[in-house]
Amino acid sequence: MTDVSVKAGGYPADEEFIFLKNYTCPVCGKEVKNPTVKSSKARLVGSDPDLRPVYEIIDSLKYDVVMCNHCGYAALERYFNTVTQIQKQLIQTKICPAYKAKEWSPTFSYEDAFFRYRMALANSIAKQAPDSERAYVALKSAWVLRSWRKSLGKEEAVKQEKLAKQEDDLLKNAKEGFQQANMKEDYPICGMDEATVDYLVAALSAHCGEYEAAVKLLSGVIANREVGARVKERARDLKDDIVKKAKKQG
Repeated sequence: MTDVSVKAGGYPADEEFIFLKNYTCPVCGKEVKNPTVKSSKARLVGSDPDLRPVYEIIDSLKYDVVMCNHCGYAALERYFNTVTQIQKQLIQTKICPAYKAKEWSPTFSYEDAFFRYRMALANSIAKQAPDSERAYVALKSAWVLRSWRKSLGKEEAVKQEKLAKQEDDLLKNAKEGFQQANMKEDYPICGMDEATVDYLVAALSAHCGEYEAAVKLLSGVIANREVGARVKERARDLKDDIVKKAKKQG
């Protein structure tokens, strides 16, 4: 299994695997052309414990934020068109006046992608989006930072350390957001059922060193008869890893 973010010698230019998808900005009404990965080219080859997808050849995560370069509105693709009138006014007040249009290349570096995720996170806060949306943007922002970090060579250790710290902060924010969403929102949340969210929060809790809370959540997932075999298997594997790690540290 090859993580696209660490392939030696580079990989094919993203131009070969993307197309421009048309949107109409729900905030300013102008046309938006967003680079999008062709579905046939997004080859998923694995995932991390916190569900970060690992792709071969092209990292689709870089292209999941749709952003209007006219007004600065940005959101994950699944949320881009779902803006209420009140949210539109909040974005126009808090985001648009400060935004300065950027020149974008047809394809994105990880630095470009992270800027767009930061804009999506800023917009989600400005428009007072549900906890789940803000948590999901924070989570995917952390995933992009991880991919970026893995793409760097050993000679860039200082940069890797800085990115790792930012990733940790975003994962903590994501954990807290999903915990709030679990108490306030109906399922499915971000396309996930309750067992998957419990598993995800457990993985994020473990990353934050909260092993007891993580094991408790995973035990609940494993004991639930309505949970599918695949999720239970992931939960068992993660629980075993956490127990081993806790023993080493304790």
